[in-house]
This record gives sequence, C-alpha cells and structure tokens, in this order.
Amino acid sequence: MADHLISYLKVDSHKKLFVVGDLHGCYGLLLEELKKINFNFASDLLICTGDLIDRGNENLECISLLNQPWFRTVRGNHEEMCIKGQYDTNIRDIHIRNGGEWFYGLPQQKQLEISNKFMELPVVIEIELEGKKIGIVHADIDIQDWNIFKQDIFKGDYKIPGITSSYSNALWGRGRIRNYSNHYDIVENINEIYLGHTIVKEYTKIDNCHYIDVGSSFTSKLCIIKVQ
Repeated sequence: MADHLISYLKVDSHKKLFVVGDLHGCYGLLLEELKKINFNFASDLLICTGDLIDRGNENLECISLLNQPWFRTVRGNHEEMCIKGQYDTNIRDIHIRNGGEWFYGLPQQKQLEISNKFMELPVVIEIELEGKKIGIVHADIDIQDWNIFKQDIFKGDYKIPGITSSYSNALWGRGRIRNYSNHYDIVENINEIYLGHTIVKEYTKIDNCHYIDVGSSFTSKLCIIKVQ
C-alpha cells in the first residue's frame, strides 16, 4: 500500500496542466467545464483533488475517468470510505449517511473491484514543472514542511493520543482552511498546494495553499485552475 501513497509526475513545459476540485459524481458538469476551457483530451492533463464519487448521480462515470490517460486524481475521504467500508461497519454507516448508499447497492464483486481501484490511488501527487513544484492533496496539510509531510504520510494512519497523522489530515483535515491553530504559515519545500474537501464559495488562496472545492453536487459548479 505504501508504494501507492505518493505519486510523482514530471510534466513537460509545453503541456497544459489543469487542476479541478472534488467531482462528487458530477461527470456531465466536468465535461461541460472542460469544453468551456477548450481542454485538449489528446495533449492536456487534468488532476483532481479527489472525491470522485457520492452525492451526484454519475458515480460510475466519474470512476471511469481513472481509465483515461488525460486524468489523474489523489484519493479523497469518500474513496477511503469505499475501501474501509468493506470491513468496518462504522465507516460504512458514515459513508451511507454522506452519499454512499449507491455503492452498497452494487453487487459485492463490483464493490470490491471499485475499492481495489481506489486502493491504488495516491494520497499525495507531487508534480515537477519547469521552475516549480506543485502538490495535490485532498483535504489538509498540518505540517509546515512538504518533505517532512511526505515522510509522515508513509507512516500511515498511526494512532497516537493528541496527534493526528498526516495520512488522516490529508484525507479528512480542515485545520488550515478553518484556522484551527495559529501555527499555519507557508509550507516550505513546495511552491503551490491544491486542496479540496472543504467547500469554499470561490477559489481561495491561503499562503501557498489553494482551495478549489466549490461544491460541485451542491452548487453545480466546479473550479478548474490552469497551472501551466
């Protein structure tokens, strides 16, 4: 599993790179927005902040994006619930209350097939561009140093009283966007980080963290940012 936690990409300077917030089953909306920006499916690359599924009605269509060469995503907490809901009834109940009922209505073999796909998704994507480094994380980064954050990710979802793992923060956290602590500052050793999970009314930048989940299934809106 650890091999899949961080994915490294190098994007050529001539290639257009876009990032998009959480999709939540809004496949048709994504295609509409990509048409507006003249997205080239043959040469451009789109990276998502996770949560492809739940709440919207086009969940299987959004999952099919994982087969497209122009699409990449990190794992979100909703993908994580599909994985853990297979064996943890508490997680399954939480998932059902948060738009996941469709998933448990699928045949067991299909659930397993999807959860196995989600297990292969990275929790972090790091992109090397010409002159800068970009990070994609679903929810939050509590540590002020990107390199230390990555090291901690590989430790998994450890349980220490009073300490939340970077793995858990990356999937579930909201501390930075909601300013739960006064220790937040620019994250070192990374130029830009793009995050979803917490809905914002519009694209929001805090230090070098960019929040791009504008509601999708709730608002019929997606935020797509051209990074290169």
